[in-house]
Amino acid sequence: MPPHSRTKEEEDEFMMSLLGGEVKLETPATPKRHLSRKTQSPCTRHALATPAKSPAVFMAQDVDIAGLMEGAEDWDWDDMNSDILSPKRSPKKTPSAARVVIPAPAYVPPTRTRCLVKGVEEHLSTGYLQKVLAVQVVPGEERRRVILQGDWVDTDIRPGDVINVLGDFVAPASTSKTAPVPTITISAQENLFIHHPDLLVTATALSTASQCRRKPIVTNLVRSSVDVTPSLVWGNILHEVMQACLCEGRWDAPWIESQINEVVKKSLGDLMRVDMSIEQAVSEVRLRAQGLRSFAEKYMAEEPKTSLLAIAKLHDIEEDIWSPTYGLKGKVDASVQVIIVDTNDSLRPNPFTKTAPPQSWTMPFEIKTGRAVAGMEHRAQTMLYTLLMAERYGTEVPSGLLYYTRSDEVVRVPAVRNEVRALLVARNEMAAYMMRRMRGGARNDEKESVPEVEAFLPPTIDDAWQCGKCFALDTCMLYRKAVEKVQDTASPIADIYALKTSHITPEQGAFFKKWEALISLEEQDLIRFKKELWTMGAQDRERHGRCFSNMVLDRTYHWRPGVQTASRIHGYTYRFIKESATQTSLLNGHMSSGDAITVSVEPDLLAFAKGFIVGLTPHEVVVGVDHEIDVDAIRTRTRTNLFEDIVFRIDKDELFSGLGRIRDNLAQLYYPGGDTKRLELVVDLKRPEFDDNEHFKLNKAARSAMEKLNTNQQMAAWKVLTAQDYALILGMPGTGKTTVIAAIIQILVSLGKTVLLASYTHSAVDTVLLKLKHVADFGILRVGNLDKIHPDVHEFTLANRRVATTLEQLEYQVMAPPVVATTCLSIDHGLEVSLFRMLSDTHPHAVIDLNEQYRMNADIMLLSNKLIYGDRLRCGSEAVAQRSLKIPDPSFLHGLHPKSTACQREGGLCWLSRILDDRCKAVFVDTDAVPAYDSPVGDLVENRVEARLVYQVAECLIRSGIRQDQIGVLSLYRQQIKLLSHLLQARKEVEILTADRSQGRDKECIIISMVRSNDDGQVGDLMKDWRRMNVAFTRARSKLVIVGSRRTLQGTPLLKEFMQLMDDHGWIFSLPPNAHEMHPVLDLPDSSLRKRPVDEDAELFSPDCKENTPTRPAKKGRKSAAVEEGILKGCSLLKDLMTEGQ
Repeated sequence: MPPHSRTKEEEDEFMMSLLGGEVKLETPATPKRHLSRKTQSPCTRHALATPAKSPAVFMAQDVDIAGLMEGAEDWDWDDMNSDILSPKRSPKKTPSAARVVIPAPAYVPPTRTRCLVKGVEEHLSTGYLQKVLAVQVVPGEERRRVILQGDWVDTDIRPGDVINVLGDFVAPASTSKTAPVPTITISAQENLFIHHPDLLVTATALSTASQCRRKPIVTNLVRSSVDVTPSLVWGNILHEVMQACLCEGRWDAPWIESQINEVVKKSLGDLMRVDMSIEQAVSEVRLRAQGLRSFAEKYMAEEPKTSLLAIAKLHDIEEDIWSPTYGLKGKVDASVQVIIVDTNDSLRPNPFTKTAPPQSWTMPFEIKTGRAVAGMEHRAQTMLYTLLMAERYGTEVPSGLLYYTRSDEVVRVPAVRNEVRALLVARNEMAAYMMRRMRGGARNDEKESVPEVEAFLPPTIDDAWQCGKCFALDTCMLYRKAVEKVQDTASPIADIYALKTSHITPEQGAFFKKWEALISLEEQDLIRFKKELWTMGAQDRERHGRCFSNMVLDRTYHWRPGVQTASRIHGYTYRFIKESATQTSLLNGHMSSGDAITVSVEPDLLAFAKGFIVGLTPHEVVVGVDHEIDVDAIRTRTRTNLFEDIVFRIDKDELFSGLGRIRDNLAQLYYPGGDTKRLELVVDLKRPEFDDNEHFKLNKAARSAMEKLNTNQQMAAWKVLTAQDYALILGMPGTGKTTVIAAIIQILVSLGKTVLLASYTHSAVDTVLLKLKHVADFGILRVGNLDKIHPDVHEFTLANRRVATTLEQLEYQVMAPPVVATTCLSIDHGLEVSLFRMLSDTHPHAVIDLNEQYRMNADIMLLSNKLIYGDRLRCGSEAVAQRSLKIPDPSFLHGLHPKSTACQREGGLCWLSRILDDRCKAVFVDTDAVPAYDSPVGDLVENRVEARLVYQVAECLIRSGIRQDQIGVLSLYRQQIKLLSHLLQARKEVEILTADRSQGRDKECIIISMVRSNDDGQVGDLMKDWRRMNVAFTRARSKLVIVGSRRTLQGTPLLKEFMQLMDDHGWIFSLPPNAHEMHPVLDLPDSSLRKRPVDEDAELFSPDCKENTPTRPAKKGRKSAAVEEGILKGCSLLKDLMTEGQ
């Protein structure tokens, strides 16, 4: 075969790629294999000046005879008869030319110094501008100096900023009596500098910043889930198929085909969104997967075959790496161990020349399923991944690999310093803009809750062609109009700008700017908590309640799944136990079952696994995570002694995606062709219309549902039926809101309508479905995480139905039910005006009141009536008004102790007997004389004595014959909920609820733990929220027992009025000193009662038990209790914005 001649253009192209650091690892051309011969060594050579006459004839000067004959003494000459051109080596002798793979050189990470900028000066040095930073090492007080040169000078750095300096400080020679200040110079040639390292910028976003700095920031702010295209779906499916092949090490055609079919069936939801059939999907993916087998033949091996590259081992797939060193994060398609052979001529190595020994490297492997048109972006992303992987694996990562499935080529991307430096300069610029939102700005109005901030987005690039085809154009132009208020009539994008924003009025723009800024205030709290993962030690963070430190993996644990788990988020389940059983209880703190967490090994393996808490007890925690936790691999990576335990830390994770979704739902109102109707109704407050003349001809089912309502409820139902836009039902406690909602759903479905039922809590949604369960003759689809949904409505979920194997089946399961029920993501209140309040105040004609309640007796109703509703609430019947809780078996109370004990108080009655008396329907149990002081647990608060008193009341009720399911225990404080849950763990049917979770629920007896009791009169913000207090008071049907400190609680206006009302009616009962110790038989949970196994504890400490936090799907963003202390307390409207677009 004659050598292949290359044209001048090909040679030039190769040299350009070589100089640019990009080398394609191609398989050198080889002679075709003869059927009777064994594989030959590659013999393709570079183009010579004159073509060769014959592939079988070589000129003497072209051949290295010594190299050709090397090892000839070991050839098996007896085999010449069968394979004359391929003599074998004797199997009895060791080849002398065996190559040894050289491991990667020892990794020396750059010295990282975290500093706080104290001062910034600019100077001219040799004619060039440089910035000199006076910094303070953090932690500590040491002062140092940082000199920025070259393009680092453009960094927008200010006093108070945090920076990372990567490199070694040098102490200059002393020229005076003053001690020299250690100094480092950051230039194009040496060292690196990271601005705001606690802002982790994604490598994907940063890789797109070369053309436009604005786009990655805008797309990070507003995260839309509607932009799904067929090519994106095919790419995702092919990614999964190839990753499955990498994991299993199988590349045969039947296996690939089976994986294509399996992944396509798992992607039915995406296929339905792009309106593609399974057959089309399989065909498309099969076409794109044609190169997988040839890829494996070339590259999947223990050492290079005919190529210069061998992928010898897979470390992980979809590895999520955070690096506060570089201020970056990224998710690597595959982390691999490769063997690479470097030669003098790496494109077409000469088979007769010596090559360098193969060398082993750890590298990122990125799979690109599209065309290689975004080469620069792909190269940038891969280079950034080399930084992340070097830090994660503690090894040199000199380059990364890009695999383009369409062209079946692998590109090696070296991490060239100049290119890495340019990317980090761009990263610093992005971080500076992002940080501007977090700098305190002056409020522009005393009544305005949103501070003014400087411009936080880079300017538009004003390129009509680039901007016109940008997928973030709508969002970018919206911010330009509503937030930046740009007036543009002459720029190259003026026409595009007008097209996208001319319909937005100044008032609408102001609305967007205000609420977008409030959302950003929430983000600031999340960022502050997230950076604690690397700025605060595990034990310090545990004291604040946001971490479990000193955790050891329990290898004896075997997961027994009780609920369906998400394949990506909950792929693996592990149990961790405290290294020392004497340490602090895991129940102390902000972390509860269902919370998002990260698993780390200090100091190097940061957040290497992510997931959620599945179960929680005082000394152990069960977590479901997305990656395997291989202790042996971790031991090797961290170089831990074989006889030492790997010590983990488990941190509460703050998720940001939910806030991006809120922004998207808000933005969707403003986009051209968006939800104009909702924009007019919600933002412009357009008057809602009602067709009062319309008379519905109710069918039999509708009439049946309507007849079960009282007159007041029927008026509410008719209000809904005649609404053309919206109707507002103001339902006071116990007036049957759930009943009305269930009836309205039945009526609407009978009239051929479809209904979306949504609430902020799973509990509220499921309460309505429980009402419908036995009366509905239509389909219902309950959407959400199965472990958050009430077991009695599991039958409405997709998980309880036959797994769809075709698009038609899935479409029927999803689209056929006329009722879809789900939660909508929400965040804490920020301003006191909710959307409901804003609409009802503006348009009172749209409101219908429900004021006849059938839950509470007259005494309990009196509290809300006087404090909240101005005597508008009334009992629906005399039987309801006189309701009381009668003790079925008083013998237990009588036998608690002799009458002569200290427990006997007024009238010779034990304090428990007085509280349980059926004539005592509403009582405040004052603990001041006990005493029962609250105590901090990290950032949270609990009251152990009060918890024991609440437990004793509940236990006494149960032992006196009251059913467990008739009792509810409430507290506004999350830590108290966990404490009470632990005490009552044997009483499985007693519900322990927060105010939010209790909405729509009621119990015969409600016991409320108020918690706050101290000499300073500190009650906290939760007690000032009258909405939640009202919800808590009005859950009781027959008996309401409120336990707390009168002296502390009456310090707030609302509770002072409440105390006065209780005192006026003689409903305050003061406990005797040490009341919690007067009934030893009730003091602790009876050891004979069955304890819950850990998987039942997972349900016990549910994610719904959160103070001030509405429940939400587990994958959505959740708020820590400390965020409740933030600026956005009381803002209901941000909740309502979440409903849009769900």
